[in-house]
Amino acid sequence: MFSCRLILITLVLVSGSSIVVADWPFWRGPDQTGYVSCGPLVRELPTAGLAPLWQFGPILGGDSGGWSSPVIADGCVFTYSHTKVKNSDEDLEEEKFPWLSPDKRVGMSDEEYEAYEVKRRDENERQAKAYRFEERLVCLDLISGEVKWDHRRDTVYTRFTQSSTPAVADGRVIVLSPNRMATCFDGKTGDIVWEKRLPGDFRDEFYSSSFVITGDTALVACGPVIALRAKDGELLWQGDTPLDYQSQSSPVVWQSSQGAVVISNTENGRTEAYQVADGRKLWSIDTGASQSTPIVTGDLLLTYGGSRKSGLTAYSLASPSLEPEKLWAFQGAADQGSSPVVMGNFAFVQGDKRLAKVDLESGKAVWQETLKTSNPRYTSLIAAGDQLLYGWEGLLAFDAVADDFSQLYDAEIASDGRLIGSADLRRELGLDQLSNEAGDLEKAEKTWQREAVDSGPVACITPAVSDGKIVLRLKEGIVCFDLNVSN
Repeated sequence: MFSCRLILITLVLVSGSSIVVADWPFWRGPDQTGYVSCGPLVRELPTAGLAPLWQFGPILGGDSGGWSSPVIADGCVFTYSHTKVKNSDEDLEEEKFPWLSPDKRVGMSDEEYEAYEVKRRDENERQAKAYRFEERLVCLDLISGEVKWDHRRDTVYTRFTQSSTPAVADGRVIVLSPNRMATCFDGKTGDIVWEKRLPGDFRDEFYSSSFVITGDTALVACGPVIALRAKDGELLWQGDTPLDYQSQSSPVVWQSSQGAVVISNTENGRTEAYQVADGRKLWSIDTGASQSTPIVTGDLLLTYGGSRKSGLTAYSLASPSLEPEKLWAFQGAADQGSSPVVMGNFAFVQGDKRLAKVDLESGKAVWQETLKTSNPRYTSLIAAGDQLLYGWEGLLAFDAVADDFSQLYDAEIASDGRLIGSADLRRELGLDQLSNEAGDLEKAEKTWQREAVDSGPVACITPAVSDGKIVLRLKEGIVCFDLNVSN
């Protein structure tokens, strides 16, 4: 039964006569699987590169604007940012307690790191007084890039930039704003329809969880899973996870035969489920998942852990009231924040530079490859049509249907906005010649930084695709390319 269901999905996805063009209205796409259907996409780029359909900016991304991903709905692109602007030219005190990446915490005990984080938090809060903080939601026309509306307002400091991705349904755009605030905008005008302060105390906490909307219920993880009525923001119910838990994973919805069920990764590597209609808790299981977003496809739940021990794990969803049964675990890759992609019979995962295509029936790798790139932590894959796409430092494209690993192109976004193959851009800039000449290696590296890296996509932000149009958020703007073969 399981096999037949997956084969049917695959036929619908790859058959040209069955293609249904879909928007990308939520984090992880229309079905929250990271996949969207579309027609044939280009498999190689012109030597001179592909000119953008449009560009928009400035709108900062990363630490100066956040890691919210764009979404596409109703012919529009919606992008959220949370920025800081210095109030004066007065110099700030020297930073004594910078954020430490996991590799820089080696040798520190949990108690030592916790004490360090208290000092870092106090220092950051003192420095924040020198800034004004603003949140911004921009609506652009998908085809022309024309600004439909641009809503800006002052907001509050958060310890890490607020990075929730908007969710769009029934003409409303809902995003988790700073200060534990849920904000709903009118999709056509940009006017605020309602705001709701979510339960819990606030000092400087941040949450990257994104809303998903099912029926008239909007769901997000802000500590616990919280359900609001989408039309007016009324609080319907909240889960039992502690309010101060720093949730970064987003919830997903399983449309079971007995009604909608929301599933979310939560504290201590656990994944839990609630009945959407009344908030009744159904089950909680130890999956080892961290900040990634789970996936539900048919009657299958997939979680992705932050260590190889948990890896990509499949569970059978037989009934909402029954605890899911573990089917298999693929331990060939792991990442704390990267979320998988499901396309037909297969899942795609990335972690520690390893990219794998995994058969959903058996949990075995169809192929696995090590990427020739810097370590791409926390950045998720997406898929469109028959291609797997990865926005990390540039744009990587892979054949998602092939039984063997096949990279289609490795591209950069040049400083003039073109999507161009990395090797072609290096030749155009004469970098290989510079690198081979004595004393010019530093010049070559600076040129590459200026002409490719600085103009590239923001790590940890995923692109959005609709009808072959791909939208990427850059370090200082937004760019859209038409990847359809006909163009």
